[in-house]
Amino acid sequence: MAARQMSFYRTLTRRFLAPAYDRIRGTRSVRSLGELEQSQWWARERIEDLQAQRLQHLVRYVYDRVPYYRHIMNERGISPADIARPSDLPQLPVLTKEDIRTRSSELIAEGFPRSQLVEGHTGGSTGTPLCFVASREGRWTHGYARSMRALEWAGLYPGDRTCLVAKGRLPDSARSSLLEALSRHFSRDTFIDCSTFTDATLPLAVERIARAKPSALRGYTSAICIIGEHIRDTGRAAPDIGVIVVGGEQLFDEQRELLHQVFGSQPFSCYSSFENFEIAMECEAHEGMHVNAEDLIVEIVDDSGRPLPPGQSGHVLVTNLHEYGMPLIRYNTDDESFLLDGACPCGRQLPRIGAVTGKTGNIIYTPSGKRLSPLTLGSSSLGPMGVRRFQFIQEKIDHVTVKLVPGPGLSSDEVDALPSRVATHFGYTLGPEVNVDVQVVEKIEPTAAGKHLFLISKIGDKNA
Repeated sequence: MAARQMSFYRTLTRRFLAPAYDRIRGTRSVRSLGELEQSQWWARERIEDLQAQRLQHLVRYVYDRVPYYRHIMNERGISPADIARPSDLPQLPVLTKEDIRTRSSELIAEGFPRSQLVEGHTGGSTGTPLCFVASREGRWTHGYARSMRALEWAGLYPGDRTCLVAKGRLPDSARSSLLEALSRHFSRDTFIDCSTFTDATLPLAVERIARAKPSALRGYTSAICIIGEHIRDTGRAAPDIGVIVVGGEQLFDEQRELLHQVFGSQPFSCYSSFENFEIAMECEAHEGMHVNAEDLIVEIVDDSGRPLPPGQSGHVLVTNLHEYGMPLIRYNTDDESFLLDGACPCGRQLPRIGAVTGKTGNIIYTPSGKRLSPLTLGSSSLGPMGVRRFQFIQEKIDHVTVKLVPGPGLSSDEVDALPSRVATHFGYTLGPEVNVDVQVVEKIEPTAAGKHLFLISKIGDKNA
């Protein structure tokens, strides 16, 4: 009976509900998903030819329409014809978050309809918030299609019931609120707000998951691990959750083992960013993550932007082949990974990368018993406030320090107002029992390894 219901909802969603949602939103994500479902089984050479074709079109477009790239190419004596395949991309410089912040207007395509652009904000896993724009087509047609195919690799299809463990966010408008509600209805998500996790609320969250009888538990890595630790430490029975899909942060080996031990399911790790949505995802073989190479070019490079051979760790650069509103070519995600050589046992010829480092995070504890994933802090709001870089430090359970580097465009009055605004913002999530000390500084020093950490926690457990 359950299998017939699942088949019914999958068919209903794929044939009727999802296409209707596409029409309301003015997108073509279902059609794009169908194309990706076919191309994932293509030979590697055919995928590479498609990449080259889309890259050539994008490069001609940015030379004609995007001032930033036209200036760069003219300065370097590069014509669009010189960049015909991904291997030609090192002729162009690496694009950093700082480049986007300081030259954002030059990166927006001339003549691109402003009505087709959507704003985006990232919290910055390395403590560097970012504001950008992207096209509706790139994000809502191709980005959502990549997300749906990634879930299919874990055995999840549109219409399956899932529990989503994440932080609630305010909609940008009444229309976006309606679209989000429709999306949740079509996807049959049960939302679990991880910003409310405490010793008292975690049992309720587990009960809610059990009642939902989901095909999957998905969400932030650290947040789902908080649920897993609670179940393990209390000795209660784990709900039947089907599969686990985690993302937003690095999945460590000990976390993978915890989730497998508690839920009896091998987690699927997904690598995504708000700028590009799903970049790579584990398949059923769990031997690295397949890159969505039909839509994205992923490079692994050294400090000079030169490609590295398989097995050697380096910076992750992403080129979105469908983004024409604000094209980001060779965009440095501030993460690190390495290419995997050889074929995957699943039979897909899409390239693979290994574990991604960079999106890491400790657990934040509060005196009231909250256990918070770093991703619940709402740091994406700092970019619009004018914060260039930040760092969150917890040395005591009732005290945190937030270091801020203000952006150059702020007036002295706006800089003076930052501590109060940021303390109020973080205090909303942390609660009144945590003192938030905000310090405006000129520079935040990296670690000895050169890393810019978003969160430094010296609290080993909630009783520290």
